Amino acid sequence: MSAAEDDTELRDLLIQNLENSGVLNKLKAEMRAAVFLAMEDQDRQENKTPLINENLKKCLNTKDGRLMASLIMDFLQVFNLDFSLAVFQPEINSLNGLDSRDLVCRELGVSDSELNRNSPVLLELVRRGRQTDNPAVHSKGDRGGHVLK
Repeated sequence: MSAAEDDTELRDLLIQNLENSGVLNKLKAEMRAAVFLAMEDQDRQENKTPLINENLKKCLNTKDGRLMASLIMDFLQVFNLDFSLAVFQPEINSLNGLDSRDLVCRELGVSDSELNRNSPVLLELVRRGRQTDNPAVHSKGDRGGHVLK
């Protein structure tokens, strides 16, 4: 084997190892977050008005919209998705204005005793939704696509 082939094989093995361990995806996410934050800093220095997503702004001005964004923030925080969080917060332009996890739980009627701190509130809502969606109530061929078991 030539030196170039050895280098290519070593590079491929290294990339595969980094992908399998999750390190490569974490590095990519960190780089995306750093680029996004650098662009935002540049805009701030040039006193540019940030791009505003009007639909998002309208949504976040509603109680349900803020609740939804708070659920997403909780999900990112529980799973330590710090780079995604670093992009999400400035992108929704609501760095400190979202509801805390405790307020979200109270609003949705989820008690602390039902919730694991290592589990996002959104997961509890999905579980509850599945419990109330009893397949025995649905008939074969209904719009929900459920079939009696």
